[in-house]
This record gives sequence, structure tokens and C-alpha cells, in this order.
Amino acid sequence: MSSPLVVVALVQAKPGHETALVKAQAELVAIARVQPGCLSYELHESISEPGKVVFFERWRDRVSWERHMQSPHMDAFRANAGHLIGTFKLLHLHQVA
Repeated sequence: MSSPLVVVALVQAKPGHETALVKAQAELVAIARVQPGCLSYELHESISEPGKVVFFERWRDRVSWERHMQSPHMDAFRANAGHLIGTFKLLHLHQVA
């Protein structure tokens, strides 16, 4: 059996949109946690930089994560709040120790 896929998303809201983006992102958490293959799904916001967030996700496998990314709730998020994102970086990881 392969190790779970770990996904880290680093996101910075556009200036002036910090609160709205974090609220929209927080709404994703409960939905994502019940998706098939989701082992954990966490959202963290910087204490010193409002609107700078990190998603830390663990998925059973890449297919589970891809289904999540193609789901209607992610399409709705992108349509409603995608324009609030200033910068975005995505890391796909596997645990080595």
C-alpha cells in the first residue's frame, strides 16, 4: 500500500479581501472532511499576516484528492471566491519519516 498524499496549499488573499477569502476557505473544511479518501483537512491562518493561510491535507491517494478538486463544491468555491486569491502555491508531498 502506498503512503497517503499530503497536500500543502499556501494562499495569500488579495489586499482588502483577507476576511472574505478566509471565510470562504473555512466553509470548505467541513465539506472536504467528509469526502471519500480524506484523512485530514485543516486550514491555518497566519497570526502576523491576516489573509495568509495554509491548508494542510492528507488524502488516501492522489485519485481521492483529484476527485475532491473536481467536485461541485470546489467548482463553486473557485467561481465565488477564486478572484480573492492573490498568490497560491501547491505542494504534493509524501511522508518520509
